[in-house]
Amino acid sequence: MSHLLQCFAGCSHSGMVDQGRELFREMKNAYGIEPTADHYACIVDLLGRSGHLEEAYQLVNEMPSKYNKIGAWSSLLGACRIHRNVELGEISARNLFELDPHVASHYVLLSNIYSSAGIWDKANMVRRNMKKLE
Repeated sequence: MSHLLQCFAGCSHSGMVDQGRELFREMKNAYGIEPTADHYACIVDLLGRSGHLEEAYQLVNEMPSKYNKIGAWSSLLGACRIHRNVELGEISARNLFELDPHVASHYVLLSNIYSSAGIWDKANMVRRNMKKLE
Protein backbone atom coordinates (compact mmCIF):
# COMPACT_ATOMS: atom_id res chain seq x y z
CA MET A 1 0.00 0.00 0.00
CA SER A 2 1.40 3.40 -0.91
CA HIS A 3 2.09 6.02 1.71
CA LEU A 4 -0.76 8.19 0.42
CA LEU A 5 -3.22 5.30 0.68
CA GLN A 6 -2.09 4.75 4.26
CA CYS A 7 -2.63 8.44 4.98
CA PHE A 8 -6.13 8.33 3.48
CA ALA A 9 -6.99 5.21 5.47
CA GLY A 10 -5.70 6.86 8.64
CA CYS A 11 -7.75 9.98 7.98
CA SER A 12 -10.80 7.83 7.28
CA HIS A 13 -10.57 5.81 10.47
CA SER A 14 -9.73 8.87 12.58
CA GLY A 15 -12.51 11.09 11.27
CA MET A 16 -10.03 13.58 9.79
CA VAL A 17 -12.23 14.53 6.85
CA ASP A 18 -10.81 17.98 6.14
CA GLN A 19 -7.24 16.71 6.23
CA GLY A 20 -8.11 13.85 3.87
CA ARG A 21 -9.83 16.20 1.44
CA GLU A 22 -6.85 18.56 1.49
CA LEU A 23 -4.39 15.72 0.92
CA PHE A 24 -6.44 14.49 -2.04
CA ARG A 25 -6.45 17.99 -3.59
CA GLU A 26 -2.75 18.50 -2.95
CA MET A 27 -1.76 15.18 -4.50
CA LYS A 28 -2.24 16.54 -7.98
CA ASN A 29 -2.01 20.30 -7.47
CA ALA A 30 1.10 20.49 -5.29
CA TYR A 31 2.86 17.19 -5.96
CA GLY A 32 1.79 16.30 -9.49
CA ILE A 33 0.55 12.85 -8.45
CA GLU A 34 -2.38 11.56 -10.47
CA PRO A 35 -4.89 9.84 -8.15
CA THR A 36 -5.45 6.16 -8.91
CA ALA A 37 -8.66 4.17 -8.53
CA ASP A 38 -7.43 3.11 -5.08
CA HIS A 39 -6.95 6.74 -4.04
CA TYR A 40 -10.48 7.54 -5.16
CA ALA A 41 -11.88 4.54 -3.29
CA CYS A 42 -10.10 5.64 -0.10
CA ILE A 43 -11.36 9.21 -0.27
CA VAL A 44 -14.88 7.96 -1.05
CA ASP A 45 -14.59 5.76 2.06
CA LEU A 46 -13.42 8.76 4.10
CA LEU A 47 -16.30 10.92 2.94
CA GLY A 48 -18.85 8.15 3.24
CA ARG A 49 -17.90 7.10 6.76
CA SER A 50 -18.21 10.69 7.91
CA GLY A 51 -21.69 11.04 6.40
CA HIS A 52 -20.75 13.12 3.35
CA LEU A 53 -22.54 10.72 1.02
CA GLU A 54 -23.51 13.21 -1.68
CA GLU A 55 -19.93 14.46 -1.93
CA ALA A 56 -18.67 10.88 -2.11
CA TYR A 57 -21.21 10.10 -4.84
CA GLN A 58 -20.14 13.15 -6.78
CA LEU A 59 -16.50 12.10 -6.53
CA VAL A 60 -17.26 8.61 -7.89
CA ASN A 61 -19.02 10.22 -10.84
CA GLU A 62 -16.03 12.50 -11.44
CA MET A 63 -13.57 9.60 -11.59
CA PRO A 64 -11.88 9.28 -14.98
CA SER A 65 -13.57 6.62 -17.09
CA LYS A 66 -10.27 4.75 -17.46
CA TYR A 67 -10.52 3.61 -13.83
CA ASN A 68 -12.28 0.58 -12.48
CA LYS A 69 -14.88 2.05 -10.11
CA ILE A 70 -15.72 -1.13 -8.18
CA GLY A 71 -13.74 -0.07 -5.10
CA ALA A 72 -15.28 3.40 -5.02
CA TRP A 73 -18.84 2.11 -5.52
CA SER A 74 -18.25 -0.56 -2.84
CA SER A 75 -17.04 2.07 -0.38
CA LEU A 76 -20.10 4.20 -1.09
CA LEU A 77 -22.44 1.23 -0.73
CA GLY A 78 -20.92 0.40 2.66
CA ALA A 79 -21.33 4.01 3.77
CA CYS A 80 -24.97 3.95 2.62
CA ARG A 81 -25.54 0.96 4.89
CA ILE A 82 -23.97 2.77 7.84
CA HIS A 83 -26.03 5.92 7.24
CA ARG A 84 -29.16 4.14 6.00
CA ASN A 85 -29.32 5.97 2.70
CA VAL A 86 -31.58 3.85 0.52
CA GLU A 87 -31.48 6.04 -2.59
CA LEU A 88 -27.70 6.24 -2.94
CA GLY A 89 -27.43 2.61 -1.82
CA GLU A 90 -29.60 1.56 -4.75
CA ILE A 91 -27.55 3.65 -7.16
CA SER A 92 -24.28 2.23 -5.84
CA ALA A 93 -25.57 -1.34 -5.95
CA ARG A 94 -26.94 -0.93 -9.47
CA ASN A 95 -23.51 0.22 -10.65
CA LEU A 96 -21.79 -2.64 -8.84
CA PHE A 97 -24.20 -5.21 -10.28
CA GLU A 98 -23.38 -3.90 -13.78
CA LEU A 99 -19.61 -3.97 -13.17
CA ASP A 100 -19.42 -7.31 -11.36
CA PRO A 101 -22.75 -9.04 -10.75
CA HIS A 102 -21.25 -12.08 -8.98
CA VAL A 103 -20.10 -10.47 -5.71
CA ALA A 104 -22.46 -11.64 -2.98
CA SER A 105 -21.41 -8.99 -0.46
CA HIS A 106 -22.90 -6.25 -2.65
CA TYR A 107 -26.27 -7.99 -2.54
CA VAL A 108 -26.00 -8.49 1.22
CA LEU A 109 -25.23 -4.80 1.80
CA LEU A 110 -28.18 -3.68 -0.32
CA SER A 111 -30.46 -6.15 1.42
CA ASN A 112 -29.27 -4.85 4.79
CA ILE A 113 -29.96 -1.26 3.71
CA TYR A 114 -33.51 -2.24 2.79
CA SER A 115 -33.96 -4.21 6.00
CA SER A 116 -32.79 -1.34 8.21
CA ALA A 117 -35.29 0.91 6.41
CA GLY A 118 -38.08 -1.63 6.91
CA ILE A 119 -38.41 -2.29 3.17
CA TRP A 120 -38.77 -6.04 3.61
CA ASP A 121 -40.11 -6.91 0.15
CA LYS A 122 -37.08 -5.38 -1.56
CA ALA A 123 -34.70 -6.92 0.99
CA ASN A 124 -36.14 -10.37 0.25
CA MET A 125 -36.06 -9.76 -3.50
CA VAL A 126 -32.34 -8.88 -3.35
CA ARG A 127 -31.63 -12.05 -1.32
CA ARG A 128 -33.52 -14.15 -3.86
CA ASN A 129 -31.55 -12.55 -6.71
CA MET A 130 -28.32 -13.30 -4.86
CA LYS A 131 -29.26 -16.97 -4.49
CA LYS A 132 -29.83 -17.19 -8.24
CA LEU A 133 -26.12 -16.50 -8.71
CA GLU A 134 -25.10 -19.74 -7.00
